[in-house]
Amino acid sequence: MKRSHGTRQGTRSILSKSKSQRSRLNISKIMHSYSKGDKVSIVIDGAQQKGMPHRRFQGVTGTVAARQGRAYVVDVKDKNMAKTLIIRPEHMKPADGTPKPKAPRRQGQKAKKEATAPVTDSKPESKKDKKEAELQRVRERAKSIDFKVLGTANASDKDDLQAIKGVGPFIEEKLNALGIYTYLQISKMKGDLEDQVNEAIEFFPGRVKRDEWVNQAKDMLNEEE
Repeated sequence: MKRSHGTRQGTRSILSKSKSQRSRLNISKIMHSYSKGDKVSIVIDGAQQKGMPHRRFQGVTGTVAARQGRAYVVDVKDKNMAKTLIIRPEHMKPADGTPKPKAPRRQGQKAKKEATAPVTDSKPESKKDKKEAELQRVRERAKSIDFKVLGTANASDKDDLQAIKGVGPFIEEKLNALGIYTYLQISKMKGDLEDQVNEAIEFFPGRVKRDEWVNQAKDMLNEEE
């Protein structure tokens, strides 16, 4: 067999790993961030093909000049000649005397939950508080509804809006909070008004049109006559 003269010729001893280290990826090396001016040593990882420098730079110490994508531009000296290498962090480590990358600590499930749990000073909102907050948002949106078209009404004029298919107890409360109390008002919700009311009461998008509230309200008015 013809002898190879490729760039990785004679690297068996340089790039070989012990059985326990084979196929292992050193996360702390990959995640370690280097800054301009940091001193680094080149330690080639034979299992990682991308961003691998030439074997003659194994063990050489250089200076980080810049970052380039996932790799770093490193200035080194090769036989007193200044050279620039583009190396990925898996083939680098901080030179002696510089801070070493910290290995990630394993956390138990309890510690993970405590670390990710939001910090709150107040007690969690009750269902009643959430409901009131939602109704308050609806009341504030009343100014965006054109009541010149719908007409105005109050609690004394109230119809049983739950008779309309798709209107439950809480939706009725929302409609009342918005200022809608009667079948007559709902029967006048045409075009954009349907969408505006649908959005104001925070109902499922397009639900008012799909359930045909306007036609149902007209039928209710005809029955009353």
